[in-house]
Amino acid sequence: MPAITDKIGAVLVVGGGIGGMQASLDLANAGFKVYLVEKSPAIGGVMAQLDKTFPTNDCAMCTMAPRLVTVARHPNVSLITYSTVDEIDGEAGNFRVRVRQYKRLVDLEKCTGCGECESACPVELADEFNLGLSQRKAIYRPYPQAIPNAFTIDKLDGKSPCKVACPAKVNAQGYVQLISQDKFSEALAVIRERNPFAAI
Repeated sequence: MPAITDKIGAVLVVGGGIGGMQASLDLANAGFKVYLVEKSPAIGGVMAQLDKTFPTNDCAMCTMAPRLVTVARHPNVSLITYSTVDEIDGEAGNFRVRVRQYKRLVDLEKCTGCGECESACPVELADEFNLGLSQRKAIYRPYPQAIPNAFTIDKLDGKSPCKVACPAKVNAQGYVQLISQDKFSEALAVIRERNPFAAI
């Protein structure tokens, strides 16, 4: 678990909804270093799920999109998504915060958000963003304009969804990881653990 130790002028904002984003921007524009912690893989909160807002009937995404982009690009804002605050110690002016960051299983630095992985994924799960009314893939981005623009893999009960979906229970993630490191004989061995006829 990474720990964030506040420095003079550093602020922790918990919750990446519209209020958390606006608070982060206000503080960042005032010169404070802001750490924005959000429990889901992307910021936006409930407002990202809305079509229109009351009472003006404005487009929710039109209201929120400029904040999403500004928060993502602001030099004083550090996003810590897919994380929860576990513990806060200290006293006013001298806090130590322990943040639990969950495994996204996708490298944020390398993911371009192209969606090729999503189209190739065979596993479908209930889509929490749409309140379970539709299906999504095991590798997903909560919504198209999500910040950060990267995918996340959901494991089922701590198991790889690819392995759960595979009739032979082959460790496809391990295979792909080894292939990416040019470890071809080890990758073949991973496949042959469950499937002796790897060419089939």
